[in-house]
Amino acid sequence: MTESENESVYYLTRGEIRKIIICSASLRDRVIIKVLARTGMRRGELRDLEIRDVDFDKNRLYIRSGKGDKSRTVPVDNDTLQDIKFYIGERKEGKLIRSNKQDTISLKQINEICAKCGKAAGVRHPNPGKNEINPHLFRHSFARMMLEKGMRMEEVQKVLGHSSIKTTMDVYGTPGMESVQKSYDRIMESIV
Repeated sequence: MTESENESVYYLTRGEIRKIIICSASLRDRVIIKVLARTGMRRGELRDLEIRDVDFDKNRLYIRSGKGDKSRTVPVDNDTLQDIKFYIGERKEGKLIRSNKQDTISLKQINEICAKCGKAAGVRHPNPGKNEINPHLFRHSFARMMLEKGMRMEEVQKVLGHSSIKTTMDVYGTPGMESVQKSYDRIMESIV
């Protein structure tokens, strides 16, 4: 099992994600967490988003240069879009997410914000070998939740930007431990 496959078995619950969002220290931090958790976007894709990449009419975000330099469009919910509107205010151009000191936020800052928000919420990384919440954990959590709620594998592939359905299947095609535990508990209740 590769490291990325091993990591995919760890994900946050909806309740944990809600706690992290609520404990975000600022509107900017809340937008960061919501976009990561509700679109499955990679942190570099979030960093590179510009205001012009937000389509408020169609509820979509346009990723100009994802992994492998590929572009794609991802859906986004109204609640996240409302926070984005408040966050950008009157700005009409430039990076969507800004650092406090410059126009572009760094990947390191995104990592630190995720860790800080997770700590404030009292949510630990579900992998016992990791101490802090990281941006990629939101991607894994998003994919797991979408599949568990009935989104087709091909749709998850498209949103995540995987070139091949095989990649999506390899990483998310097996049930997560939470799903396995629920099935186990349900079956055990009927036979014990």
